[in-house]
Amino acid sequence: MEVRYFEEERFLCVDLFRDSDWLVFESIANELSKTFRVNWKIKLDGLDQIYWDFEYKSIVLTLHLEHYLGISIYGERAETNTEFATQVLREIGNHFKDWYPAS
Repeated sequence: MEVRYFEEERFLCVDLFRDSDWLVFESIANELSKTFRVNWKIKLDGLDQIYWDFEYKSIVLTLHLEHYLGISIYGERAETNTEFATQVLREIGNHFKDWYPAS
């Protein structure tokens, strides 16, 4: 996957997939559960967007699918230690660099 990291005023983000593909989103969620043993908190499914909050290493992150933006994971700056959250996002993102969803 082509993983891209970026920061916004309120969020730390890692883009995982450019298309908004539900099956890829579900595969990523399954991989997060299996490999990182994340604790899923809230799962909100809408028509054009999906937000699944999870906790990993005591940090709450969101797996997000948006129709025109693709699939990403982000964390809110105000709710976490920014330096540690960046390390956690890089750990997850680095895992997905060499990972591809099963066909």
